[in-house]
Amino acid sequence: MSSSDYDIEKKATDSGEIITEDVIHDEDAGHMHRSLKGRQVSMIAIAGTIGTGLFLGSGKALANGGPVGALLGYLIVGILVGLMMYSLGEMMVWDPSAGGFIEFSARYVDPAMGFAMGWQYWFQVAMSAPVEIVAASIVISFWDTNNDHKAIYITVMLLGIIAVNLAGIKYFGEFEFVFATIKIITVIGLIIMCLVVDLGGAPDHDRRGFRFWRTSPFNDDFFDLVPASKARFLGFWAVLTQAAFSYGGMEGLAMICLEAANPRVSMRTAVRAIFYRIVGLYVFAILLIGMCLSRDDPHLLQANAENTGTAAESPFVIIIQTSGIKVLDHIINAVVLTSAFSSGNEFLYSASRSLFMLAQQDQAPRFLGKVLKNGVPIYSLAVCSAFACLAYLACGQAGANDAFNWLANITTLGSLITWCGVSLSHIRWYQAMKVQGLSREELPFHSWTQPYGAWLSLIAFLIIMFFNGFTTFLGGAFDDQSFISDYVNIPLVVILYFGYKFVKKSKIVPLAEMDCSTHYVEDSVVYAKY
Repeated sequence: MSSSDYDIEKKATDSGEIITEDVIHDEDAGHMHRSLKGRQVSMIAIAGTIGTGLFLGSGKALANGGPVGALLGYLIVGILVGLMMYSLGEMMVWDPSAGGFIEFSARYVDPAMGFAMGWQYWFQVAMSAPVEIVAASIVISFWDTNNDHKAIYITVMLLGIIAVNLAGIKYFGEFEFVFATIKIITVIGLIIMCLVVDLGGAPDHDRRGFRFWRTSPFNDDFFDLVPASKARFLGFWAVLTQAAFSYGGMEGLAMICLEAANPRVSMRTAVRAIFYRIVGLYVFAILLIGMCLSRDDPHLLQANAENTGTAAESPFVIIIQTSGIKVLDHIINAVVLTSAFSSGNEFLYSASRSLFMLAQQDQAPRFLGKVLKNGVPIYSLAVCSAFACLAYLACGQAGANDAFNWLANITTLGSLITWCGVSLSHIRWYQAMKVQGLSREELPFHSWTQPYGAWLSLIAFLIIMFFNGFTTFLGGAFDDQSFISDYVNIPLVVILYFGYKFVKKSKIVPLAEMDCSTHYVEDSVVYAKY
């Protein structure tokens, strides 16, 4: 998207101060507004990935890898995702007017890659929205076990997130700010609770300490594999893919860059917040879960075997119940419900904006680039809302849990592919700056981890992606359905990439000819108050 797409619009604040706002115009409709305030961007960044992956999925990670294996898995993937986010942050802060990593892939690698990454990312987040809606419907079954009511709950959730997205970026930002605050307070409260339980402050007065670290630090019987060392390693490796699902969605920060006021400041702050706070919250929570709960706890094994998807599967709830604490399980279930709703809302937003960006770059039908006066890309939102109706698969014979797992596998692989694309784009951008004699000191935000951080994250994500579905080959019988959902995104990207190259005859952009300039006009930004 070129800088010519931007105009300056004057507005007055409540205090009467005249400010300017950067807006993105569509020739036949309204325009997007840079009206997301810094506090909203930071909270969305911090809480955007706090969802079912932490509240529910952490129990599966503990059962697969043991307390030490789960901690190492979440720590390693967290560091890798943090390195990737620093790569994305450098590019976003340098040119906030670009269409996120979709345009970076086209500009710094190959237009065909931008096309493939854009449509792959849209597919990823378009599938993520129904994942969260299904998760919400499963959570409600903690109170209402009548499966005939599931379609009603899915409809209510679907209409709710569509309504929030239709309201415009101003109301979307406030909505996510409130729910992000609830999620963060809940996680901090659960961490404190686990610490109290571990030290013997619960009604059962059982001081656990590091007992479970000494007795079963890893999973010695993962899929009944022998020798035990093989089971331990593969159990730990299974945690990596679970952690990737938990951290998935962080890259969505790039989608709100075009609608953030003062993006160079807010994006820089948000990227730092993600690395230190999100990874810190996740890792500390996993540490305490492993201290309070054994990997072979019968309640944990039963919950993961039944795969209920309700609060009964949450390691936090199991800790609460086994420690004799009352009522909290219902409260945690309610928080998981609001978290799933919030995450679904955010994924629908990212899906509609990615489709809008593709249309702006003539890589999707032009009508998808039209927006309402409140800045909502209405046709893109309509298409993405239609895909969110895949949540109704949960009402079929396969059941909600199977639908959730199938869609979740697709989104996990999609996240890994997107992270690889971001890292590769940064590597190419870094090399082009050196070839063109540009100094990194001129960047408004640069990390000491580069370029090694981008290379490390790229290689690691490729390895994790390649072995993403290794469990389909274990257990004696090949699981063809899981194999397809574990790898379906890869042929999709290959077909999109080479199909575009065949039709458009695009070539990899030479380093010396790469456009490393910024198209951002800093004077046209609202400096919103926090």
